[in-house]
Amino acid sequence: MEQRLLPSFHWWRYLRPGPGNGASPSAPMRDRWRLKNGAAVAIRVAQSGDAPLMQDMVRGLSMESRYHRFFYPVRELTPDLLDRFVQADPMGSMTLLAVSGKGKDEVAVGMAQCAADPYPLRGEFAVVVTDAWQRLGIATRLLRNVICIARAAGIERLEGDIMSDNEPMRRLLAGMGFETGIHPDGAYLEKAWKVLDQPTRDCSGLTGLVAGRSHQSQAVLHA
Repeated sequence: MEQRLLPSFHWWRYLRPGPGNGASPSAPMRDRWRLKNGAAVAIRVAQSGDAPLMQDMVRGLSMESRYHRFFYPVRELTPDLLDRFVQADPMGSMTLLAVSGKGKDEVAVGMAQCAADPYPLRGEFAVVVTDAWQRLGIATRLLRNVICIARAAGIERLEGDIMSDNEPMRRLLAGMGFETGIHPDGAYLEKAWKVLDQPTRDCSGLTGLVAGRSHQSQAVLHA
């Protein structure tokens, strides 16, 4: 796809800041659970103060994980990207963070972005988990929340780009009902998509992020 979040080198241009998009919800919403190893993890919407967490996470990724997420060896996020990643608009651009710990000890162990382009026809997604926390179900949980929120927001289809050698992500997407096909940019990439035309199961309270956004987005859509 003409990927906005997974990376052509220009994907960040399609993440549009908007008034209030970076504000945290009035009542914090989290999807909490324990991993098989006993560690507690929570998924929440990104907030305006989360830039340092995101930066530390990206800096700690292995070269392979950086390539799989950004398609080039980015070492850290630019200030512009950090600003655009702290969005919380399910009908526009939003980031979900998977975090471990509390307060000053909180660290980001995974994140997922979704950007509607154009709303409501398509949402483009990206997911990454830090190397030490991979294969523990965090990417699955992040993607499930993205699917649930996108469907609740009225988005009709999710799309993403994956590297052809990213076998774990290919298996994950297949298990969650995504289809994959040839990418126009070359054999090193594949296009993945899922039509959101069926009820989504096992959704968390994070779907409540959609409340209060529908009226504003519909007004823009029909303006």
